[in-house]
Amino acid sequence: MSKTGRETPMRTCVSCRQKMPKTDLVRFVFKDDVCEDERQIKHGRGAYVCKNEKCRETGLKKNKLHSSLQKVDRRNRKTG
Repeated sequence: MSKTGRETPMRTCVSCRQKMPKTDLVRFVFKDDVCEDERQIKHGRGAYVCKNEKCRETGLKKNKLHSSLQKVDRRNRKTG
């Protein structure tokens, strides 16, 4: 639990599939291309990757981030 007594949000790394507290991960969003959301305030669906350099490289190299975010973008276009 956090200092305020609320549960800490958990997210899954798209690279290694480990669940971790949101604060231990880096958020990426799709805005014309995949971009890092350092302050976690950009609009849209996010995908998370460990701060671990190996996970970041794997996520970007194997297009795991890009494909997970594009799936959401395509769904939004069909419904929106």
